[in-house]
Amino acid sequence: MPLSQPTAVQPPNVAAPPAPAPVPLVWADGTRVTANVQGIEHARVATKDEDFTLESETRGLVNEKMAFLVEAVDSSGALVGVYGPRQTVQEQEKNGYVIDPESQRLGRYVEGAFEPFTVAGTSKKDYLAQEISGMTVTDAGIIWGEIYSENASSRGWKILSVSPGSTEVRVLATRSWKKGLNDILEHTMLRSPVLVDGRVYWNFERSNSDDDFYEKKLFSVDLEEPGTVRDEFDPALTDAKPPTGPLYVWEDRVLAAVDVPDDSEEGYRDTISSYAPGGKRDEILRVAEDSTAEYAMWLWGSDERGFAVEYDKNLYLVDPHTRQTEMFQTPEDAEISWLTQCGPLISWTYQGGSENLATKHYVYNRGSKDLSVVAASQGQNMDYCSGDYMSWSTGDPKDREADSGDVVVRWKN
Repeated sequence: MPLSQPTAVQPPNVAAPPAPAPVPLVWADGTRVTANVQGIEHARVATKDEDFTLESETRGLVNEKMAFLVEAVDSSGALVGVYGPRQTVQEQEKNGYVIDPESQRLGRYVEGAFEPFTVAGTSKKDYLAQEISGMTVTDAGIIWGEIYSENASSRGWKILSVSPGSTEVRVLATRSWKKGLNDILEHTMLRSPVLVDGRVYWNFERSNSDDDFYEKKLFSVDLEEPGTVRDEFDPALTDAKPPTGPLYVWEDRVLAAVDVPDDSEEGYRDTISSYAPGGKRDEILRVAEDSTAEYAMWLWGSDERGFAVEYDKNLYLVDPHTRQTEMFQTPEDAEISWLTQCGPLISWTYQGGSENLATKHYVYNRGSKDLSVVAASQGQNMDYCSGDYMSWSTGDPKDREADSGDVVVRWKN
């Protein structure tokens, strides 16, 4: 939405564009952010075959015995995820897994069937995935991380990839260590890997409160010639702290949200910053000092057009170059449950608030400034996209195990 003032005369039945208003965010130079404040109540209903076409759905693949858990949509529009026998409700309550990590296969859903990924150097041996910790689709292929399951003989993580058009899994980086006495109390978190200028970056956090132990790292490895894992915030090279939270890409740099020390009473303040190799951090956006918001800042995604930030439950679509910012107010007692962005489209869902919010997927076109909503059965409130393709989960609230699945649609830009 342009920042210039709207003309005095508006076309019939067309509402005037929202006027920019100050919000509790500031740019790195201290200038207050102004945003075009909007609601979702006037979103038009998107129509099948006019706004989007249904490309595929997994209802024939999943049932009360088998499960398919989506992790991404690749550039061809195929769903990527793990597939295997569905555990019983009692087993799920005991170990927290829908599919036993020791028997889940990873692969694509292609033309109504599951196409498994294979172990490197073989053509028929299915690759069995550990716990998936984020997946990224790039022009260079699919990249993801895995955390060793609790049943594994050691603790650790892996970074892996599959090239476009291939099913063979490449291991880019791996690290493991022996289990400790307090291993059951240890908390580990691996963030979605991202590809920047030929290198794969990922965050890893490891902590154990009983041992008073905490470790936070930002690693990278060369995609084409993996072998040497680089610590981007090696204490011997920099005193800067690595970012926390999910990583994204913006202008050939890593983008992340982070708490940095300041002079406020809290001692820390949320910022959105970009990172270059060697720990150089450039702040882009931060919370204003006079903000009284109860909820912190969360970075949901980014691309060459800008990034999507949730702050105090509201959604901000930010273009750092033009400083044009759209703000979508979240309905009362609701919060964003999932957001994905690719191409000109931003899609998000809510949880809480009125009961029917969980059945709506909002889609905003940053080019045409069009906000639409897709009605869908209540599912897991997660959606994924790649290029023009978008997917989301569907299900029958009365019998989700027997009547559930995922759909892939192709959006008509």
